[in-house]
Amino acid sequence: MKTTLKTLAFITSYLLSIIAAYAADSIQNVHSTTHQLNGYDTDTEIAMSWDAYTGAADYYYAFNTVENYTITDFDNTTPLTSITSDDFQNAVNQSSNSAVAYYFHIATKTGNFFGWTWTETTSKGPYYIDIKAPSNVNISGPETTSTQVVTLNLYADDNPTEMNISNTNFGEGTWVPYATSTQWSLKSEYGSQTVFVLFRDALGNTTDGSSPNAKTTITYISNTAPDIRNFLVDEAKTITGTTIPYTGGFTPVGPQILFDLYDNEGGEIVLEVTSSNLAATTLEYTRTIVDPYDAIEIVSKTITTTDSATTTYTITDLTADEEKPISLIIMPSSESITSAVITLTVKDSGGLTDTETITFNLTEDLLVKLSEFSVTPLSDHIHVKWQTTSEIDTAGFILKRSETKDGLYTVITERLIPATGSSIAGASYSYRDNQVDSGKHYFYQLVEIDLDNNERICMVSSQVKRSGDSDDDINYDANGDNEVNIGDVIYLLQQLTKFQESESR
Repeated sequence: MKTTLKTLAFITSYLLSIIAAYAADSIQNVHSTTHQLNGYDTDTEIAMSWDAYTGAADYYYAFNTVENYTITDFDNTTPLTSITSDDFQNAVNQSSNSAVAYYFHIATKTGNFFGWTWTETTSKGPYYIDIKAPSNVNISGPETTSTQVVTLNLYADDNPTEMNISNTNFGEGTWVPYATSTQWSLKSEYGSQTVFVLFRDALGNTTDGSSPNAKTTITYISNTAPDIRNFLVDEAKTITGTTIPYTGGFTPVGPQILFDLYDNEGGEIVLEVTSSNLAATTLEYTRTIVDPYDAIEIVSKTITTTDSATTTYTITDLTADEEKPISLIIMPSSESITSAVITLTVKDSGGLTDTETITFNLTEDLLVKLSEFSVTPLSDHIHVKWQTTSEIDTAGFILKRSETKDGLYTVITERLIPATGSSIAGASYSYRDNQVDSGKHYFYQLVEIDLDNNERICMVSSQVKRSGDSDDDINYDANGDNEVNIGDVIYLLQQLTKFQESESR
């Protein structure tokens, strides 16, 4: 009987151990005491803790980058209910990712000498370790600028949150929120300057400036805008040998715009020509730009454009501080076109511009035609006169004067000199400039004003100076006819004869 009872007790105990083994569940309250679940940290060691499991002698655990993992006899063991991982720094550095996700896995064996089994593997993670600074660093700006404030373009991979820009060295600026573009003020000194940048992420991982693209060089120059000078619309010309693609074809008659380009710094200049048709039904123009003096290299081409379209020409190697003449021939696309607006814009490498706009008639008799323009220095004034052969829509003339050819011309006529000519007959004009100093050099501009109040430079004089500086320089208008010639000598001889006769009496 006793033997039977012992046998039943053993069987019962064995069955209970088997039932307990198959009933084993997971380890509870597994968590990290150093890292936030799904969070980012720079600490490369992860401390984990969990609740004790009844009947467990050792806990089997593993740290790895695998989300779903089953614990085996080959994993690490500890009798404690907490553990700290190995230093993952080398592993993180060798990873291609800036942040590496790690997982913790734990299980234990339960049972007795009659039998044992594993608990379910409990996994926790991810815990992100990020010890890498942003990568693929880049900063760029204009190669050359004439303005102290420039636009910088910036970039970095791996979630940068802040950037530090400096004109002196890495890290010597102020940390500001990361942006891919920002306005930046260079140092006030002209010349080549270097701009430095560092980036850092939300964990404070900071670039070290070792990337060759972590700095950029910008040349800050003292620049002046280019200038369109001596702007003049010449009389219309028949463009021989040219036929505009138009029904039936015709030999065009178009005006020629003359002007000088000037830039104190020289170099490359971009010329933009914008046209719009004011009166005709067709909106096309064919334009040719040429340099009649071969003074500069210019990309010459003939382009057909539409209303308000812009044609761009690049003028290379403009000589610094020297005017260069340009001629722009405007050819209408049909005989019905009678007027147009042309806008010239010149732009230098620094983005500085100058603009001239003119409205004119596309006719053969475009504006006043001159047969004479002369400037004569006399003893106490300078005599300016001009002769026209025809005048179309001319309201009158004004005169401007400057002490240098390229200087500022100011109006010297008190009021408009009214036009007295016509389309078939011109007229003679003259002006006495008394407000000049002896010995000084002067330049004159004759400017036509049309009925639409448009201003056009008809002619620019050569250098002149008022007479009377020395004995070699005297030109005396004795008879007061605004001319210095043999008539003045005869007049003086007559006066001398009258004087001698009166004395003899």
